Amino acid sequence: MLRHTLRWVLTYTGIGLSLLLNAQIEVTGPIRSTGSAGQRGVAGTAEPLTDDAAITLSVAASGQLHWASAILVGDTLELGSQPPVSSYRNGQLLRFVSTASNTGATWLRADGLAAMPLVRTDGLPLAYGTLRVGSMFEVIFANNSWILVIAPKDACPPGSLPLGTYACIDAEAVAGLGYYAAMDHCSDKGGKLCTWDEYFLGCTLLGAQMSGLFDEWEWIDDSANHTHTANQVGRSTCMSERSTNGIPIFTGDARCCYHPR
Repeated sequence: MLRHTLRWVLTYTGIGLSLLLNAQIEVTGPIRSTGSAGQRGVAGTAEPLTDDAAITLSVAASGQLHWASAILVGDTLELGSQPPVSSYRNGQLLRFVSTASNTGATWLRADGLAAMPLVRTDGLPLAYGTLRVGSMFEVIFANNSWILVIAPKDACPPGSLPLGTYACIDAEAVAGLGYYAAMDHCSDKGGKLCTWDEYFLGCTLLGAQMSGLFDEWEWIDDSANHTHTANQVGRSTCMSERSTNGIPIFTGDARCCYHPR
């Protein structure tokens, strides 16, 4: 639908009075221009009234239909766009500049609609600190989630160290957590308990930059179903490992790993 302002000028001979009238029309069918090549076109089109209306070239070039203001409220990213999003549809694209860093798994609400999960392209939640203040991000809606399609390449969360090019590991461990509490702790930060190889790689290569090593057993993302045990590592060396069948009783340190890319 095209919104157009018609401008009529009536000149009264001998009086010298010009009368300017404005009006709005709705065009619901195709438009065919029959003028000469140098005169074809529509002048004076105004801003679109709705998000599915026809738009001018200047509006499309500005990208304002896709830009949104962003405010992070707790774990929910509140976006406000103009024109506002009236409903969520697959393929919707929004761009924004982050005004705050997320602290872990994040939700996104556009223009007061329902909050939906904000995830990476692989469906996993955002890691802590993925949203960086002053950085531009792009999200697309698909399958009841907002997917972050533009993210920093060096996106290790604050307080973590890069494990090569594929993962990050916390420099500091959190003490005194049960197995399930440790899993929840890492999940809330957009990460998970480290696997054995992730822990060992971090311990041997980055040990000088990590604190809390060998203070206590650390939970890892590994268990044995046949013995109903969970595994812990790092009590005295990088090679230390044990299984415990007292999951509801035993505590340990929690050190999270992240896969931000």
